[in-house]
Amino acid sequence: MGDIVFSIVAKLAEYTVGPILHHARYLCCFNNIAGNLPNAKEELELTRNSVKERVEEAIKRTEKIEPAVEKWLKDVEKVLEEVHMLQGRISEVSKSYFRRQCQYFLTKKIERKIQKMTQLNHDSKFEPFSKIAELPGMKYYSSKDFVLFKSTESTYKKLLEALKDKSACTIGLVGLGGSGKTTLAKEVGKKAEELKLFEKVVMVTVSQTPNIRSIQVQIADKLGLKFEEESEEARAQRLSETLIKHTTLLILDDIWEILDFEAIGIPYNENNKGCRVLLTTRSRDVCISMQCQKIIELNLLAGNEAWDLFKLNTNITDESPYALKGVARKIVDECKGLPIAIVTVGSTLKGKTVKEWELAFSRLKDSEPLDIPKGLRSPYVCLGLSYDNLTNELAKSLFLLCSIFPEDHEIDLEDLFRFGKGMGLPETFGTMEKARREMQIAVSILIDSYLLLQASKKERVKMHDMVRDVALWKASKSGQAILASTGMDPKMLDENETIKDKRAISLWDLKVDKLLIDDDQLNCPTLEILLFHSSKVDFKVSNACFERLKMIKILAFLTSSYNLRSGMTYGTLSLPQSIESLQNLRTLCLRGYKLGDISILESLKALEILDLRGSTFKELPNGIALLKKLKLLDLFRCIIQEENAYEVIGRCLQLNELYLYIGSYAYQEFPHNLSFSRLQRYVLIFEMHPSFVDRWNLHRWIWHREFSDYQTYIFEEHRPTRVLRIDGFNASVQSFISLPIKDFFQKAEYLHLRHLEGGYEDVLPSMDPKGMNHLIFLFLKYCPEIKCLSDSTNIDLLQTEDAFSSLVILMLSELDSLQEVFHDPSSRCSLKNLEKVIIDGCRQLYNISFPKNSKLCHLKDLRIYNCPMLTCIFKPSIVQTLELLEVLKISDCYELKQIIEEVEEGSVDYVSSQSHNNTSLMLPKLRKLTISGCHSLEYIFPICFAQGLVSLEELSIEYCDKLKYVFGSEKEHDLTVYQHQNIHINFLNLETLRLIRLPNLKELHCNYCPRLPDSCVRRVMIIDSDLQQDSTATEKELLCLVATTFNQLSDQVLSSKLGHVLKFRYLRLHGLGVKGLFQFQIRENKSNRELAPLNLDLTHADLWDLLELEFIWKGPTNFLSLQSLDMIYVNRCPKLKVIFSPTIVRSLPMLKQLSIIDCEELEHIFDSGDAQSLYTCSQQVCFPNLRTIRVLKCNKLQYLFHNFVAGHFHRLNYLEIEHCSQLQKVFAFECETDADGQEGIVKDGEKVLLHNLLCITLRSLPNFKEIHHGFKLKDDVMRHDITDCPKYSPSLYLHTGACIRC
Repeated sequence: MGDIVFSIVAKLAEYTVGPILHHARYLCCFNNIAGNLPNAKEELELTRNSVKERVEEAIKRTEKIEPAVEKWLKDVEKVLEEVHMLQGRISEVSKSYFRRQCQYFLTKKIERKIQKMTQLNHDSKFEPFSKIAELPGMKYYSSKDFVLFKSTESTYKKLLEALKDKSACTIGLVGLGGSGKTTLAKEVGKKAEELKLFEKVVMVTVSQTPNIRSIQVQIADKLGLKFEEESEEARAQRLSETLIKHTTLLILDDIWEILDFEAIGIPYNENNKGCRVLLTTRSRDVCISMQCQKIIELNLLAGNEAWDLFKLNTNITDESPYALKGVARKIVDECKGLPIAIVTVGSTLKGKTVKEWELAFSRLKDSEPLDIPKGLRSPYVCLGLSYDNLTNELAKSLFLLCSIFPEDHEIDLEDLFRFGKGMGLPETFGTMEKARREMQIAVSILIDSYLLLQASKKERVKMHDMVRDVALWKASKSGQAILASTGMDPKMLDENETIKDKRAISLWDLKVDKLLIDDDQLNCPTLEILLFHSSKVDFKVSNACFERLKMIKILAFLTSSYNLRSGMTYGTLSLPQSIESLQNLRTLCLRGYKLGDISILESLKALEILDLRGSTFKELPNGIALLKKLKLLDLFRCIIQEENAYEVIGRCLQLNELYLYIGSYAYQEFPHNLSFSRLQRYVLIFEMHPSFVDRWNLHRWIWHREFSDYQTYIFEEHRPTRVLRIDGFNASVQSFISLPIKDFFQKAEYLHLRHLEGGYEDVLPSMDPKGMNHLIFLFLKYCPEIKCLSDSTNIDLLQTEDAFSSLVILMLSELDSLQEVFHDPSSRCSLKNLEKVIIDGCRQLYNISFPKNSKLCHLKDLRIYNCPMLTCIFKPSIVQTLELLEVLKISDCYELKQIIEEVEEGSVDYVSSQSHNNTSLMLPKLRKLTISGCHSLEYIFPICFAQGLVSLEELSIEYCDKLKYVFGSEKEHDLTVYQHQNIHINFLNLETLRLIRLPNLKELHCNYCPRLPDSCVRRVMIIDSDLQQDSTATEKELLCLVATTFNQLSDQVLSSKLGHVLKFRYLRLHGLGVKGLFQFQIRENKSNRELAPLNLDLTHADLWDLLELEFIWKGPTNFLSLQSLDMIYVNRCPKLKVIFSPTIVRSLPMLKQLSIIDCEELEHIFDSGDAQSLYTCSQQVCFPNLRTIRVLKCNKLQYLFHNFVAGHFHRLNYLEIEHCSQLQKVFAFECETDADGQEGIVKDGEKVLLHNLLCITLRSLPNFKEIHHGFKLKDDVMRHDITDCPKYSPSLYLHTGACIRC
C-alpha cells in the first residue's frame, strides 16, 4: 500500500513541482534573463550584417538571392524590432504598480526572444545562398531593324506553324546569304518564347567552321548550365541530359555542313518531347542531309518590297526628282531582291547626285566578279559596288583588313587600330591621337554603309558573312590576297601553292598542342601580316623563318582579343634571333605567353606598337627606351620577374600611349616621378597586394581579385582614354603639387583612389586647383582622411568657377571621415553632366550638400546606402532640376528625417518650390523608388511632389519604423486646405508595390493604379504593415468569407470574391489578427447532383505569426482541391488545431515541402475524416511528390499522418521532427495491413517502405517509438540523427550494412 501511495506522490510531484519551479524562474531570475537579451541581440545583429554583406556581394555579381535568405533577413528584422520594444518595457517595468506580475510575463517573453535569436543565429548558414540570375533569352535581341514584308510574313507564319507541330523535330530555314534568315529566326524565336511554346528558346551561331566546344558553351550559357567536365564528349552527355528534361527550342544559325548533334550533346527528339531544332542555312542539301522534317525557304523580296526597303535606306520620297527615281529603280532591279545588297547599296548612294547614281548603275551592270559561286554573282557585285563607292581610302583599307578576322568574330576597335596603324594605312601617320580620330571616322562610314555592323558592345564591330566574303574577294582582286582560316592545321601551308602571293595570313583557333614554324611553311616574300591565335598552343619559330619575311609589318601571336581581363598566361613562345631582321615591323603583339628573355626586341627600330598584354617575361629591355618610333607600349597585366620596368618606362619619353598594370610589382612602391610630356592616353593601375600572396603566383590571385563588375563595364563600354587607379597612394598633401605624377591625376578621365593617405581632406583643391574638368569617372574607397569632395571656402585655392564640369559617375565608399560631399558655399561645382551617384558606408556623412546653384539636369541614378548620420538629401531648389532622375534608392540611413528638406515660409527655397509647383511636374522620369531601413523617416515626399511621379513603376518601402505617410507630412495632412481640396495622385505606370514592416503607416494616398492587381494596395497594407486598426470586425475575424448556393457553383457562376480567391498563387500572411482565412458557406443542396470540388491555383502558402488563427479552410467536405500546391509553411500559429481540414481533398499531387513550426495546439495535419474519405484516400496516391517534411514544437501531435497508405510517400527523402512531446509515430498506416492484420508491413519484409528516405533527424521526442510499424532503414541512408528519443531504438530497424550518422 505504501508503495502505491509513494508512486502517486512521486507522479504528482513530477507533474506539479517541475512546472512550478520552471515558472518560478520568471519571478526570481528577471535580471539574469533580461541581462542576456543585449548579448543575444548583438550577436544576431552581427550575423545579420554579415549576411547582408553577402547579399550585396551576390547582387553585385548579378545573382538572385535564395528565398530562404530573404525570409531569414525579414525574420531577423522582425525579431530585432520586437526585442527593441521589449528593451523599452524592461526599463519601465520597475515603475509599474504590478511590478512582480509584469516581470513574470516580461521574463517569459524575453526568454522566448532569446531562444528565437539563438535559433536564427543557428539557421544563418545558407547553402546555396544565391544563384545566377536567368538570362533574358530571346528578349535580348532587338527588333528595330526588322521589317515584316508580305513575302517575309508568309515564311514567318510557316515557321510558327511548324513549331506548333510537335511531329517536326528539326526544321530548316534556307535562303541566300544576306537574305535575312538570322533576323527572321530571331523574331520567330521571340514569338515562340512569348507564346510559351517552349520552356526555353536558345539561339547559337555555328558558322562555316563549326567549333563543337564553342557551340556547347553558347548553349550552356543560355541555359544557365556550368560544365564541370573538360572533354567535349563528357560535356555533350551533360548537355544532352539537361536538354532532354525540358521543352527547348534550339536555333542553330548559319550552318554550312552536316552537324553532329551527338557530338554537341543535342538529343534526338523522341515521343515529341525534349529538344527541337530550327536551323538556318544557305544550302537545301544541308537541310536534307540533317533530316529536317520541314524545310521552309525564305524568298528574296518582291519588286515593290525591294523598292520600299531601298527607299527606306536612301530617303527617296514621292517628291524626289523623276530622273533619280528612274535610275534608282534600275539599281533595285540589279540588287535581285537581296536585302543586304539593297540596304548596303542604298546607304552608299544616300545623298549623292543623279550623275553619281547613273555611274553607280553603270558599274553595277557591267561588273564581272571573279571566283564567285553560281547564284551569288549579282549580290556580290552589289556589295562590291558599296565598297567601290567608298570615297574614304582609310575606310576601304579597314574594310579589307577586317576580313583577317574569323567569321562572326566581334572585332575590337582597339585591335583594328593597332593593326591598321602597323600597316601604315592612309591617314594614320602623325600622332596616335590623330590616327585614332581618322580611324573612328572611317569605321563610322563603314557602319553607315552597312559594310560593318555594331556588335554587342560599343567598342566592337562585326561583318556579315557575305560582306566578309566580298572583302576577301576584293582583296584578292586588288593584289592583296588574304588567307584567313579557323581551325586549320598549319601543316597545310606546305601544300598551299598560292601562299607565296599572300599579303596577309591569319590562322585562328589552332588546335595542336605544340607548333614549330619553320622556313618551308612560310615562303611568302610579300607577306605583310602574320597572325596566329590559340589559347593552347606552345609556339617555337625556327631561326630561318623570319629571315624570309622581311616585308612583315604586323606580327601577332594572340591568346585572346583585346579586353580588360586579358591577363592569364596560357602557353610558351620562343622568339628566334632572326626576329631582328624584321626591320619593317611596326606592330608586334605577343599577348598572353611566357616569353622568357625578350631583349632581342631592342633591335626592332621601326617598331611603333609593342603589345605584351598578359605575358610573362624576365625583364623589360633597357633598349626599349631607345626605340624612337615606339608610340604605344602595352604592359597591362604583365608578370615581369626583374623589377626594372618602372625605371625603363620612365626613360621612354617618346611614348604617346602607355597601358601599365604589372601584377608582380605588388610589393614595389610605384614611382612618384613618372612624367611623359607626349603622353596622350594612359591606363595606369598601381595596386598593393597583401603580403600573404606568393609573389610569383600573383597573376592567379589578381585574376580572381575584386575588380568590380561595374568598373569592368566602364572600362569595356566607355573606354576612358586616361585612367589612373592607385591603391595606397601616400605622399603628403603639401608636396603633391611638386610631384611629376600629379599630371596623371589632373588629366585623368577615370580616377580611382583607395587607401589614400598623406593628409588629404578633400580632392579639390588639394589635387587640382583648376577643378579636374577632364574627370568623367571618380571612385574613392577606404580613404579615411577625406572630409569632403570639394572645399570652396578658400577662394584663393580653388581657381575655377566650374569644377567637376565633366563628371558623369561618382562613387564614394567607406570614407570614414566624410561629413559633406560638397562643402561648396560659393557654388563652384556645376555638376552639369553628372548622371550617377553611389554613396555607401560613409558613417559620418550628415549632408550631401549639393551646391545651391548646381543643376542636376542629367542625374539619372542616385543610390545611398548605410550612411547612418545622414539627415537630408535634397533642397527643394535642387529637386526642381532633377528632370531625368530615374532611380532613387536609400537604405540604412537611420537618422534620415527628410528626403526633401522642409523649408520655412518666406525663404528662397520655399518661394521657388511654390512657384515651380504651379508650372511643371516634379521628378517626371522617376521609375524606381526604394526606401529601406530609414527608421527616423516620417514621410517620403510632400504631396505636391508626389503628383509629378507620372513614370513611377516600382515603389518599395521597407522597415521604416516611424513612417506615417508615403506622401505628405503630418503638417500637410492636418491642414484644412487639404481637407477641402480633392488631391489626386494617379500612378498610371505603377506595377510593383511593396510596403513591408511599417508599423505606424496611416495612409498611402494613391487614387488610381491601373497596372496593379485589384485590391493590391489594401492587401499589402493590411497584411504586411499590420494596419488592422482600419479593418472592419468581419475582416479581423475572417480574411475571406464566401456565401453562395449549390446551383451557382454547379453553373460556374462564381461571385467575384470567390473568383478572386481561386486565382491566388502565392499566399503570404504575417502578423495578421484573423481567426480564420477562408470560409465557404454553401446553402442547402436541393439537387441530387454531387458537389464537384473547386480547384485553387494556390502554389505557395506561407503563414507566420497568426496568433488568433483557428482554421485555414472551412466548408463542405472535399469541397476544395489544392492540385497546384507546391509548398506550405506554417509558423507560430498557436491556436491552430488542423492544417488540412475535411474541406480539402486529400490528394495533393504537387506538394513537395511541408513545414510546420511552433503550433502549440496542433492535433492533426490532416483531419482523420470519416470512413468514406478513408476509403477514397486508399484508392489514389495522395503525395506522389512530397520530398521534405519538417515538424518542430508541436506538442499535441501524436501522429503526423493517420489513415494513409505507406505508398503515398514513395518520394520522401528528408524527415525532421523536433520537440514534439506527445508524438508516438510519424505514420500510422492503418490501411496497410497484411493477411494477419499486422499494420504497415508487407509479408516477410519483402518490401521496404519509404525507400527514398535518406535523411532522418529526430530530437527531443520523449514518447516517440517508431517511424512506422516495421520501418527499416535502407543501406544507403545518408543521415540518421537521433537525440533525446528514449523510447526509439534505431538499431532494431537497420538492414545489414546500414549505418547511423548522428
